[in-house]
Amino acid sequence: DIPIIGTVEPACRRALRETKNGRIGVIGTAATVRSGAYERRLTAERSPLALTVCACPLFVPLVENGRVSRGDVVIETVVREYLTPLREAGVDTLILGCTHYPLLADVIGDFMQGVTLIDSGAEAANAARAQVEQGAGPGGTQYFVSDDPQGFTQLAGLFLQQPAAGEAELVEISRY
Repeated sequence: DIPIIGTVEPACRRALRETKNGRIGVIGTAATVRSGAYERRLTAERSPLALTVCACPLFVPLVENGRVSRGDVVIETVVREYLTPLREAGVDTLILGCTHYPLLADVIGDFMQGVTLIDSGAEAANAARAQVEQGAGPGGTQYFVSDDPQGFTQLAGLFLQQPAAGEAELVEISRY
């Protein structure tokens, strides 16, 4: 009875609206890339598209260690290493397919100049807002994470720009 809003569909919908040349990039964790979820959704909506997908496994630990700022030689080097193929492919729209990645938006944006960055978490939040505004029912906040609930609670302020409104619950993604 409750709507389930993920990050893939809203991010893909926005990327398809934004792209001018049909060249869309997707970056995510290795598990996200392996899942093929973004590619399936994008190509189901529009074909042909030129998709360039790249796993960026070092982004999460770097974000969690505060390596997110312009001028940080470590994150700038890793961004250049991972994103050069996307820049060379001529993507004009890039889906940040992990909720950690928007914290790197300045560094990614500097490297991928002129490319529209799509924050998958923000797009999911916009979809949730639209559901609430349509009268989807009473609201509440629960946090479900696929790794380290205590770490999420500690870092929630960085992501949410306010303290977490409760404890996070660990879920086993492979069950879904």
